[in-house]
Amino acid sequence: MKVNPDFFPLTTLARRFVSQLAQCRRLGIEVLEGSEHHVLLELPYSPALIGYPDTGVIHGGVITTLIDTASGTAVVCAIQEKFNTLEISPTLDLRVDYMRPAEPGKPVYAFAECYRLSSNIAFTRAIAYQDSIDEPIAHAVGSFMRISPEMVGEQFRGALLEDGIVLGPEVTELSHCQDEATRSAPMDVKEIVRRVTELNDFGHLLEQVPYARFIGMAVERFGDELVCRLPARDANIGNPVLPAIHGGVIAGFMEMSAIVQLMVFMQTSRVPKVVDFSIDYLRAGLHKDTFAECIITRQGRRVANVNINCWQTNRKQLIATARAHFLID
Repeated sequence: MKVNPDFFPLTTLARRFVSQLAQCRRLGIEVLEGSEHHVLLELPYSPALIGYPDTGVIHGGVITTLIDTASGTAVVCAIQEKFNTLEISPTLDLRVDYMRPAEPGKPVYAFAECYRLSSNIAFTRAIAYQDSIDEPIAHAVGSFMRISPEMVGEQFRGALLEDGIVLGPEVTELSHCQDEATRSAPMDVKEIVRRVTELNDFGHLLEQVPYARFIGMAVERFGDELVCRLPARDANIGNPVLPAIHGGVIAGFMEMSAIVQLMVFMQTSRVPKVVDFSIDYLRAGLHKDTFAECIITRQGRRVANVNINCWQTNRKQLIATARAHFLID
């Protein structure tokens, strides 16, 4: 699947852009192709990204991060080709439909295109797949806000125009994170939920999900309320200019928060599986502690609907809101 980087003139730009995102460097995401019409990214498999310990399937938040990155990169390439200017476009909203779980042990690819550019908004669509694009893992549509080229910043602009320049914090490559890839023997989900309920011990639950450890997630309970926390971590940065958390990390954190909520309050015997996830980004998620709370709005025999709100310093000033469907027992 590897191609000559000079075959598509925008491949180099796409690679330089993705290399500036600390979260993408840590995940090992690689740009295979970049053009005015599309980008193709590759995400290698790692045990540190597992979201379903019983099967080894990676967390949906990782797929969202890959898709969000591919879509944003497609926008950068499309704007450069059409207007000959460098713009960085933050995600406004993203909807991901999960069609099948990613097969453990295999890389995941994301094909994204920016199919419409208006004066203010860029519209994208993307497909995540493994063996064939005709057998997608997930399909997504998104919109991105175009901002003035002057807001890109001279340092970031220079990093996109020259090789070997990486802004922001140094992060450890995922392939070297053996401690995060190692986990204790999996425990029965019912037993985990019982322990959480009786001892108010969320640490053991999160310890069983490598992806929760990967992003550093924590949970606290206040009566019938759960508040999830994503601590400020250099490795979670997606925008080195502000700096700000990668939108895919925020989405993954919110998705995991919903899963914990369902497991605890619905006493599930399995980890709920995400069906679709739709997120609206209301303001930048700055490099600081981030919090989330969930409300189960609809509950059927097999499907649950969850609303998730995410904030930082002020609970009334949300940075993102999301809605998701999950398959449960």
